[in-house]
Amino acid sequence: MINTSVIMAAGMGTRFGEQTELKPKGFIPFNGKPMVIRAIETMFDAGIEKIIIGTGYHKEWYEALEKEYPGRVQCVFSPRFAETNSMYTLWNCREAIGENDFLLFESDLVFEKKAVTELINCAFDSAMLITPVTKFQDQYYVQMNEKCELINCSVNKDEITPSGELVGIHKISNSFYKILCSEYEKIVDEKPKLGYEFQLLDVSQRITPMHVLKLNDLQWYEIDDEQDLKYAEENIQV
Repeated sequence: MINTSVIMAAGMGTRFGEQTELKPKGFIPFNGKPMVIRAIETMFDAGIEKIIIGTGYHKEWYEALEKEYPGRVQCVFSPRFAETNSMYTLWNCREAIGENDFLLFESDLVFEKKAVTELINCAFDSAMLITPVTKFQDQYYVQMNEKCELINCSVNKDEITPSGELVGIHKISNSFYKILCSEYEKIVDEKPKLGYEFQLLDVSQRITPMHVLKLNDLQWYEIDDEQDLKYAEENIQV
């Protein structure tokens, strides 16, 4: 049973402009509550016991959560956050993750509890969550084969035959994570700005499969800017 989750929260959230000058994107409120607080509460409600947060920009906001949720939230700071990307943040959390299987989240998501429980209970040891396309901009399209294995992903749906859209929530076994990290260590100096989703794809294509779990009726949204926030608050019920 998975009881650990990891939140990627090192980014600077520049597309929100002035709203992220003094705080990280995860603390922008969705319907009156910061996105990351909403996510943490949903995870705890779904049975997650420990949350690791990979921090960077305005890390003090997340570190305050260690006091608010003593023993349940642990922050891991990446001093290179401004010059790296999400795969580096995930790799930087390897000591805190230890031998645990875990769920992986992005900090700018709003989602219903079902996203967590369906991933925990699915038959796959490692799985990428997708849905039919719901977002009007900045999508990551995912292609899977007949075995529900990840075979391609792209920000351009014309480059692949998409099976759905990446949610930004994953189930990752510790064995898969160790392969992910060992492969990334070979290219970390060459590709410090690599997004974790492309490293997942590389490992799935070359070494061991990352499966894909598709939920057709999930309420969720990734909020990258004020236009996203407005749309989500008007249309997403979580």
